[in-house]
Amino acid sequence: MLSIKPLFTSSATKLAAMALLSLVLLPSCSSSTGSTATKSTTDKNLNGMDNDIVDMVSLNAQRANTSTSSSANTTDKRNVYLEQASQRLEGVPESVLSQYQQAIEQMKNQQWQTANTLFDKVIAAEPQLSGAYVNKAIIAINQQQLTQADALLDQGITVNNSNPYAHQIKANIARLQGQYEQAEQGYLTALTLWPQYPQAQLNLAILLELYRGKLLQARQYYMAYLTNQPDDEQAKRWLAGVEIKIQRAGLTLPDDSNGAG
Repeated sequence: MLSIKPLFTSSATKLAAMALLSLVLLPSCSSSTGSTATKSTTDKNLNGMDNDIVDMVSLNAQRANTSTSSSANTTDKRNVYLEQASQRLEGVPESVLSQYQQAIEQMKNQQWQTANTLFDKVIAAEPQLSGAYVNKAIIAINQQQLTQADALLDQGITVNNSNPYAHQIKANIARLQGQYEQAEQGYLTALTLWPQYPQAQLNLAILLELYRGKLLQARQYYMAYLTNQPDDEQAKRWLAGVEIKIQRAGLTLPDDSNGAG
């Protein structure tokens, strides 16, 4: 997880804020993401619901867009949402950015009520900032209020349909509620906006393997995720497991090592 640095009082504020309004913190939600469908499902709890921070991250948008690029073709590897950050933040008062930062810090400390109140103030002042709705949705998830969280995510997507974090977290909720086709479409939308979104890649791989029966596609997304996160030993085991399933199903294991997305 990228650390969050304090806002500046100089002209550097907007540069920092360009990415500071793009990611959402969820320190603890894993207890609500498990599934009892199968043992492997239990082992593969939703990933990313405990480390997505929407609309606040402490590095500039250019670095965020290119840090995971591994080929000459980097255009389709960008995070569209971060690319639009400077335009979205144009004219946003520093007082509002400061409130947003305070709300994030409260989320990090799991002070949900205080954070929620601060995000309400941000929305009242700047209703076009979709990340505030997504952060409020994450707070609702931590309070086991999935219906409310889903409605907040809908608001965030209405404000800015290019927010991949909103689509990813909404897909997580759909998956928890057994809406697997809807979840698949949500992850795919998130990956259209940010093709190298690690949590969306891994969650889609898990969904395709365990609930959609699409083993070959699941393998592709596990591989794509591991291209970005090569040290994730658990994901490596899951990839090995799905390859065994593919062979047992009598399917041909592809020779190429190209990931999806």
